[in-house]
Amino acid sequence: MLIKRIFLSIYLIVITILGVLKVPVTVVWGREMKYESKKYVPLWELQSEQKVGDFFEFYQLDYLRLLFELGIATLIVYVLYLIFKPDTE
Repeated sequence: MLIKRIFLSIYLIVITILGVLKVPVTVVWGREMKYESKKYVPLWELQSEQKVGDFFEFYQLDYLRLLFELGIATLIVYVLYLIFKPDTE
């Protein structure tokens, strides 16, 4: 039971980091929403705007990258749990 709590704690920390502190975004600007770059920002910065020339720069949440990251983190923690799970037989 202790190993289950440890891996659940690790999983919650990783999900918090990936889902709140390091959210993948695409930076776009202008009327045509031109692509500028991809980066990681905290969740609360999604609403911020920066002026670039005459236009504003916006952050768009990259749902597919976020989903892949959360899925990969889930698989890694689950596999580690299965490897270190004590045998109950």
